[in-house]
Amino acid sequence: MKCELCQLNINNSWQLRDFCDFSVYKPTFICKMCYDNFQQIDPEKACLECQITTEQKYCIDCQRWFRLGYPKIHNQSLFKYDTQMKRYFKAYKFEGGYHLRNVFKQVMQQRLIKVQADMIVPIPITTDTFMKRQFNQVIGWLDGMTFEELLICREVKKDKQSQKTRDERLCTKQPFVLRQPGINLENQRICLVDDIYTTGRTLRHAAHCLMAAGALEVTSLTLAR
Repeated sequence: MKCELCQLNINNSWQLRDFCDFSVYKPTFICKMCYDNFQQIDPEKACLECQITTEQKYCIDCQRWFRLGYPKIHNQSLFKYDTQMKRYFKAYKFEGGYHLRNVFKQVMQQRLIKVQADMIVPIPITTDTFMKRQFNQVIGWLDGMTFEELLICREVKKDKQSQKTRDERLCTKQPFVLRQPGINLENQRICLVDDIYTTGRTLRHAAHCLMAAGALEVTSLTLAR
């Protein structure tokens, strides 16, 4: 069997203790070397709000969000969005490798268990994107967990975030609405889940919808930053 990222034969060498450690993923579709090449984010060296590497408490971008009046979402991201992670998303998200959800399913769910939230809410994708991809990449990681699809995309079709420049992403209009208009989320602590934190605009749009419906607190978790 070949690794789906490096195309080399998979010859994983696992020790007995690995099978007793549920925090360690035993890759099925990628080799151990490729899995080990994903760079984890060190929270001690990251922005407290968005997890980008910085020597400051809050990065320049997050300070800008605060000045604009946006509440903190205390985003947690697990891995750096580097060349290796881009290979993964290319195979999983853009080439339809739904089975590759299992590469990070366990680690995402373990982190979500630690989050003190009343509801887990995945970021939705457009109907057009779903028709082409046939799955929501975020929901793929949540398989087996309880979550609430509270949001839907307002626009029937919109440009892909990956094809937008940074400035275009920052100027994106509110793309979300509540699935059930008038829903009362009073006193609910909600954790949004998305794939990649780029500028933070998507998560803040989603958080705004939920806060307007009465949510007490909105935080977020993304696989990559």
